[in-house]
Amino acid sequence: MKPWHRKLMGLGSVMLVLGFTVHLWLSSPTAPNATIFYGGDIITMDPNVPTPAALLVENGKITGAGPLDHLRGQAPDAALHDLKGAALMPGLIEPHTHPIAAAQFATTVDVSGFTHSSRKDVIETLRREIPNTRTPWALAFGWDPVMVDDLEPPTLAELDALSPDKPLLILTRMMHDAYANSLALAAAKITDGSPNPPAGEFVKDAAGKLTGTIREVGAINHLFSAMPRPPTGTNDFLLNLFLAEYARAGYTTIGVLGPVGNDADPIALLRRRLNTGGAPVQALVYALPNQLSANTAPSPDTAGTPTIGVKFWMDGSPYAGGAAVREPYEVNTLTTDRLHLKPGHTGALMISDADYAAQFSDYHKRGFQIATHVQGEVAVDRVLDVAEQVLFDHPRADHRHRLEHNALITEAQLKRAHDLGFTTSFFIDHIRFYGDKLPKLFGEARTERYMPIGSALSAGLVVSVHGDHPATPIGPLRSLVTLLERIPNGQDEPIGRGQTLNRMDALRAMTIHPAWQLGIENTRGSLSVGKQADLVILSASPLTEHTHKLEDIQVLATWIAGQPIDHRTTTYANAKLLMTVIKNYLF
Repeated sequence: MKPWHRKLMGLGSVMLVLGFTVHLWLSSPTAPNATIFYGGDIITMDPNVPTPAALLVENGKITGAGPLDHLRGQAPDAALHDLKGAALMPGLIEPHTHPIAAAQFATTVDVSGFTHSSRKDVIETLRREIPNTRTPWALAFGWDPVMVDDLEPPTLAELDALSPDKPLLILTRMMHDAYANSLALAAAKITDGSPNPPAGEFVKDAAGKLTGTIREVGAINHLFSAMPRPPTGTNDFLLNLFLAEYARAGYTTIGVLGPVGNDADPIALLRRRLNTGGAPVQALVYALPNQLSANTAPSPDTAGTPTIGVKFWMDGSPYAGGAAVREPYEVNTLTTDRLHLKPGHTGALMISDADYAAQFSDYHKRGFQIATHVQGEVAVDRVLDVAEQVLFDHPRADHRHRLEHNALITEAQLKRAHDLGFTTSFFIDHIRFYGDKLPKLFGEARTERYMPIGSALSAGLVVSVHGDHPATPIGPLRSLVTLLERIPNGQDEPIGRGQTLNRMDALRAMTIHPAWQLGIENTRGSLSVGKQADLVILSASPLTEHTHKLEDIQVLATWIAGQPIDHRTTTYANAKLLMTVIKNYLF
């Protein structure tokens, strides 16, 4: 054999070994078709068999729950999975989140109150990071005048000075306000004479000049539509990376409440990423009205990522003065100086009665589930008034229409919602992250009944809890502790002590109840025989671990349909998507 032949064969052997190593590294884990879990705390959320000693999974479904010897007799060839003292429970369900926006905002300049404590810090970050951005627009996310005590809104001149050479858009944490420089306004064809879009406002000063402030989703989406699209495959890659964040937190199913973000077809993007084998989570979609054609019907039985509902915003964020409340916001330096609310401010509704009634009736008759963002009492009244009339004219059993967030919903409204067949989902992180500021916004009395999830349970409603990501970081165990304690960060006393939940009710609000809200309670949400084997394995039991240690519980694994989920960043899917992005970026 000639020397160059030997070298070539040696190189080939090295490449073969390297390729096989990469294959093993990127390959996802798999499990046998039959597995028995035992040796830990098994929490089924099924009252008939609440804590069995073992659980049998066959061909993706739960086929047995009971003593280990009994299940081994039922499936003698099943693999044994020793939990080694860990806890097994149904995969968590996040009923209200925005994965596309969260994935995209994760790559922007971070100016949030989680990482900044003063306006000076925020502005310094913007000055330092904007010149380093490589995208056609400079984007920042997380501006938070409630969490950051001295965070005055930026002026248009200040925005222009921060980014003189490219469009700049800064989005607030709750995504209901944004700030755009002159280049961004020009790119979006927004002028002093531009009328306000539906459900939005291009804020102008007393002289009718644009201030750079963009208010509410209708106006913000107008800015997003003007942004250049990223290279083909970029959004797929970013979304695929972020979906694994849900799995790492213990979620196996999410509800996408209004697919928003910089993509030409957000629903198609979700389906591309989720309708493939080995996706980190499963999802159900509530589309925006402009994402549904006139003849579209819900597709709850569609394989993959079905569209089951439609999403509306009735009012805005409490932290931008957008909650439509019965009694005015409080008057103090926070509301008047930083939020620039005038005394007597009560917020406003974002959609007219006639428009909402017409659309509610249309989607209700077509069989969609309707989910509406409501924060203030006036917004809740509007939804329930319209629903009552539509349901009278067009009765529909078990419609499960949803009220989202419910910051200041009253006990009377909760009872009325129950009587009309509604269900409620609460954004409990408001208590954790903003509880110390709520008295400055709404006073002590309203603060005590803020996010009244306990009252909702007492009224007979099915309740869930959500994180509305990217409005808050993903953290279901943090939400669990807040449900149990309702203590804001930096405080010692709870807000609304009577609204706390016991552990089982809190876990129901994260498993079987959101499954019911999403219409999948017959297949997910509990570890019941016959259901799909969607599981999460935790380092300790959330039923017995001391409250102050709950947030230290580690998510060891998630399983969907009887198979372990690969939530690493180094997967075949991510490698393939990254190569597509690089190819499109370079060529």
